[in-house]
Amino acid sequence: MRAIVLLLLAACASSPREAVPEAPAAIPETRVTPAPAVNPVGEFEWSSSLPDGTPIKGTVMISGAVGAYTGAVNAGEQGVFPIKNVVVTGQTMVINAEHPQGPLEVRLTFVANDFNGSWRLGDQTGEMVGKRLR
Repeated sequence: MRAIVLLLLAACASSPREAVPEAPAAIPETRVTPAPAVNPVGEFEWSSSLPDGTPIKGTVMISGAVGAYTGAVNAGEQGVFPIKNVVVTGQTMVINAEHPQGPLEVRLTFVANDFNGSWRLGDQTGEMVGKRLR
């Protein structure tokens, strides 16, 4: 029996072994630098249309600091609506303003100084485009 075990051990020791694989190449580190958040302070011009298709243009003026932004949404003949608050998340700015028909929400997404977005007043909505003037 001992001879069989020694024979088996000798056979196993002489069999070819697979090479241990080399460690994979290191994956280069990629750093993503996010764009800084939009600075809401400034003057912006925009254009949109009312639900009936009537085109409208206006401006948004914002001043102040985080948590204490003030300003107004000027919609020309439609009126000027005081801003209650502004929230910035990355490249998106949400403006809440007072309107005689209820809360006005303006949501803008920026690419450099240009933006596109939407507005909501009650059950009325519209798309808008514009740019930063200063």
